[in-house]
Amino acid sequence: MLQSVGGMVRRRAGTALVLAVLLTAGGAGAGFCVHVHRQWHAAEADVRAGRLEEAQARLGICLRVWPRDARVHLLAARAARLRGDFETAEAHLNQCIQLEGEAGEATQIEFLLMRVQRGEVDEVAPVLLNIVEDGHPEAPLILETLSRAYMHNLRYGPALRSLNLWIREAPDAATPYHWRGWVLERINDSRSAMKDYERALELDPDLFPARLRLAEMWLERSNPPEALPHLEYLMRQSPERPEVPARLGQCRLLQGKPEEARRLLEAAVEALPDDAAVRISLARLEIQQGRPEKAEPHLRHVLKSDPTDTDARFTLIACLQAQGRREEAAAAAAQYQKDTAMLKEANRLLQNEADRPTRDPDAAYKIGALFLRAGQERLGLYWLHQALERDAHHQPTHRTLAELYEQKGDRKNAAAHRRMLAPPRKKAAPPRAEAPTRQKGGPAGDR
Repeated sequence: MLQSVGGMVRRRAGTALVLAVLLTAGGAGAGFCVHVHRQWHAAEADVRAGRLEEAQARLGICLRVWPRDARVHLLAARAARLRGDFETAEAHLNQCIQLEGEAGEATQIEFLLMRVQRGEVDEVAPVLLNIVEDGHPEAPLILETLSRAYMHNLRYGPALRSLNLWIREAPDAATPYHWRGWVLERINDSRSAMKDYERALELDPDLFPARLRLAEMWLERSNPPEALPHLEYLMRQSPERPEVPARLGQCRLLQGKPEEARRLLEAAVEALPDDAAVRISLARLEIQQGRPEKAEPHLRHVLKSDPTDTDARFTLIACLQAQGRREEAAAAAAQYQKDTAMLKEANRLLQNEADRPTRDPDAAYKIGALFLRAGQERLGLYWLHQALERDAHHQPTHRTLAELYEQKGDRKNAAAHRRMLAPPRKKAAPPRAEAPTRQKGGPAGDR
């Protein structure tokens, strides 16, 4: 008790000191107030733009001056939530409740958005979508959070629906067009995706990821003339970003300029050692110039990180053939066929879920199992748990999860899923033959 009172006295003394300084400073105090208001408005802009570290620093200044302003705590909660710091976000929201005497609408919405980010999107999405349909001013923020959650778990159908709503609510915002392009790519509608990226750039010419992705798509189509203007723009806009000279190196390779391509790509691989496109391009350059043995380490590096990278596997086939290693090339070709078929099936199932969403646990299980086989554990686990949400007793899912956790040495989770497996049915024993009853009048009865 004495410690808490002492702390209260110290805080009050500190507050009194600040007030005394401001009062005696006169014009300096007024200038400080202007400075804090500028920090507040800048923090609002930073949160909207995703500059969360800058926002956090500015909000720290605001909270020192306005510690009992619920609006500041609400924005601080939003910044913390967007950073994934849910403990801090919840503390600020609880402070809002204490200051306001109840959980206001804005505070309730933030709590719901935090639940979305924590993985409870299906539980709270209906409530949030009702708020959107009622024309709430925070509709774009709600739809952004829902879209991000659906995209994170490759739920393309719900993601498209929320992105379409976001575009309806904010037709002049570039980000929903950029994100919708990302989703459209993954359901094999690349033409519409490119249109969305172009629309995003009309609205925000400096939207780096949209322009970079558009350039990459032109490079993937072996069309350097279309990619080059975007890469030149990016070189002027963000020359310090290593992805830009990396993609320019790929472009020079396609243009038939191997010397410039090598210079750019070798510099890029130092800055981006795990960039698959850079290493595959360097490998192709080495093969073209008759050095397949130098190409192989680049391809092995990519495949170690992602064993299902079909571009790397296909290039490895050519690399091994050029070295006369025919049996290894044949094995790589067989693996390439398997990986291609597996990824094609995964994309088909995901597209079916987008086009015709169901509550079928088998569909979610198959997607999850395919992701596990591809080494994508996070997505595999997500879709397997989706299967269990649809059917808590789904036997193939429990069996797969039990085996996965056993391999990882997680006995507790493995045992939990083993307990959910129904015991194997015993084969019914054949009916036992009964002794024949003696009939009167038979041979024995004659005696």
